[in-house]
Amino acid sequence: MTAAFRNPIVPGDYPDPSIVRVGDDYYMVTSTFQFFPGVPVMHSKDLVHWETIGHVIMRREQLDLVGIPDSFGVFAPDISYADGKFWVVVPYYHGRPRCTNILYVADRPEGPYSEGVPLNHHFIDPSIFHDDDGRKYLAFGGGWVHELAADGSGLVGEAKQVWPGTGGAAPEAPHLVKRNGWYYLMLAEGGTFFDHMETVARSKSVWGPYEPCPHNPVLKQRDPERRLQRAGHGKLVEAPDGRWFMVHLGGRPLTPGGDCPLGRETFLADVAWTDDGWFVVGEDGAPQETVTLDAPAGQPLYEAGETIDRFDGPRLSPEWEWVRHPLPGGYALTEAGLEIRCLPFIPYSPQETLIATRRWRHLSFVAETSLTFEPASLGEEAGLVMYRDTDGYLAFTVRRGVGQTSGQMFDVKRLHEVQEHDGLFVQVEIFESVRRKTLALMPLSIGAGDRLALRVELDEADGGAMRLSYSEDGKAYAPACAPVPAAFLYPDRAPRFHCFTAPRVGVFARGVYGTPHGRATFEQFTYRWGRQR
Repeated sequence: MTAAFRNPIVPGDYPDPSIVRVGDDYYMVTSTFQFFPGVPVMHSKDLVHWETIGHVIMRREQLDLVGIPDSFGVFAPDISYADGKFWVVVPYYHGRPRCTNILYVADRPEGPYSEGVPLNHHFIDPSIFHDDDGRKYLAFGGGWVHELAADGSGLVGEAKQVWPGTGGAAPEAPHLVKRNGWYYLMLAEGGTFFDHMETVARSKSVWGPYEPCPHNPVLKQRDPERRLQRAGHGKLVEAPDGRWFMVHLGGRPLTPGGDCPLGRETFLADVAWTDDGWFVVGEDGAPQETVTLDAPAGQPLYEAGETIDRFDGPRLSPEWEWVRHPLPGGYALTEAGLEIRCLPFIPYSPQETLIATRRWRHLSFVAETSLTFEPASLGEEAGLVMYRDTDGYLAFTVRRGVGQTSGQMFDVKRLHEVQEHDGLFVQVEIFESVRRKTLALMPLSIGAGDRLALRVELDEADGGAMRLSYSEDGKAYAPACAPVPAAFLYPDRAPRFHCFTAPRVGVFARGVYGTPHGRATFEQFTYRWGRQR
């Protein structure tokens, strides 16, 4: 059935897409930066309906993200298929001094993937091109090419910069495609923000010389009023019927040149080959609002719906990713749900955590969880989190105890007054640039082990405010505080020079150093959204 489908095809924080088709199946990977498991592997039969089936980085031994700063870690990976195996090359951006490109292989797209093979210490965004003569090549940012050993064990010979692009900033995301005897080298230029674009050059040899396309850039949003912006970082794929497409990243700002709350998302565009052997992308080089495909009608993430995770499987759904690595022994899936121990960690430090997150997929949604909290020490807490990175998050929790012993400040003017109180409290705090501000702190009537429901509602149509409420009986909800503007979580507002991650929602528990540790059991997590624009 032929139908028109809206972009983005994968909404939310799924940047830097790389795609491969194997038979009638498509597989795609995207960046994950400091989150673990790393590199989600998505599957589709029609280029529109995607399901996450696994991750490439599933073990800390494959890639250690502890100590990695925000927006470092897993940059733009690439997936390809050859010799009966899936090849995923990952740029590990660590700043020592720059980046290491690492190769992982697997017999199945969902894994398990091998231990990593470091290939080189060079620029970001590597990709692998498997030529039809059996030779393999690693391309990486700046338009460099290096031959790769047939078994993937290492690089052969010397690297050569074959085409530096058209002069735009940050020539990245190289991808090689061969068609009718021509090698096409694509680059993303201009940076990953509003000047982003895709350019291409071609040669009769993989080593060049390359001639630039006469109508570069082949993809760029030139109209600041359009809904889809920041288009670039694309890769081509050919469908079984011979039709060509490009997956690329982009963003949806709230206003022209404004905030993109969902960060960088994955889009799809038509590709048409011209008589002179070049190609045209999208709507005369601009990203497409819709793409017409032979696929089942409907895009569930655009219609009203909900997902409910009862944590009743043998492992966490691949929709969940931890902030860096979870603390050893910190969580378990039980018959009652997801149990997270109240172990101590510093949420604004780039270390191990017990913060489990999933991406915002919509500009308006409701997320809620029901949990039982069994603390063992004053100061322990558990609940919901609205999380961008260590420089910006909101914690909506149930905690045991208030006072300095429990981790709060005390009033130096209140002499001879008790400022330490035991019991359970609901608390709302925001963290910006390692500064903590308490917005609400109220006692609860429930006790340890009783069920509590926490809910956060976000509606961009209502000014982008987060409304936080809680229920002690699962029926009547009470507001925890006044609505909280969500803009401080947007990547565009981050205090760092470049923030590459968009907000997520999730659950966590945290404890106190040097004390016994309690636990929180999350019985379910519901994410609900309305019809999208």
